[in-house]
Amino acid sequence: METRFQFSGTGGALFVKFLVGGLLSAITFGIYMPWFIVNLTKYIYENTTIKTPKGDARLEFKGEGGTLFGTYLVGMILTMLTLGIYSAWFMTNIAKFFSGNTHCTAASGRQFHLQYNGTGGALFVKVLVGYILTMVTIGIYAPWFMCNLTKFFSENTAIMEGQNQVGSFDFVGNGGPLFVTYLVGMLLTGITFGIYGAWFAVKLFKFFNENSEVTVEGETYRGGFSGTGGNFFVLNLVGYLLTVVTLGIYGAWYYCNLIRFQLENTTVGSRT
Repeated sequence: METRFQFSGTGGALFVKFLVGGLLSAITFGIYMPWFIVNLTKYIYENTTIKTPKGDARLEFKGEGGTLFGTYLVGMILTMLTLGIYSAWFMTNIAKFFSGNTHCTAASGRQFHLQYNGTGGALFVKVLVGYILTMVTIGIYAPWFMCNLTKFFSENTAIMEGQNQVGSFDFVGNGGPLFVTYLVGMLLTGITFGIYGAWFAVKLFKFFNENSEVTVEGETYRGGFSGTGGNFFVLNLVGYLLTVVTLGIYGAWYYCNLIRFQLENTTVGSRT
């Protein structure tokens, strides 16, 4: 049996959050943005249900805007002062903030949370080597770079129950298949004047989901994605047109539909 996700958020509720968050961010010259991001993340988590064979699990985000503000402020200042070198440590602190504040309550009542154990130094080396090889190969190495980064973040994220690790993540994809997907996708998207973009995006969703694994208490599960390019194309076409016609108002409903499409088409099943 598969584990699936259900999103119960609404465009109306998101519209209010976007309106209030956007106004407060503008009035405070961007200072409110971390609180806006945290409130939006909390809303998405609270409206996401994990439908497992053992019952429904609920997500919760416990981060605070003040903490994220401090992380952003220090990170941006140090990144500028070090001419970008500190960005790896900045990214690490952001990953720790969002992972550490992601909590899940299983149907049985057991409480779990994520923990990110990566370091800025290790990430810096990954990014530096990846950037150099991507430049030297005129962009060809980019798919391998993306896979290596995804694997790095996956391997350094643990599932915790209290102080005990009960699960881990892994990414088993490699750059070869992703390179082909990108090459074909970009060519077809260009030839079709962007129309194939929806199918290209779905292929990327499938690649990253199907190569993602989670191991919990000795059992390993593999991700999947059941969405289709046709459905995604219609969703984007209608969403874009209605957003333009309503002068941006429909954007909240469009965003809500994008979240629902990605979450409700994501599956997790036993590895075969």
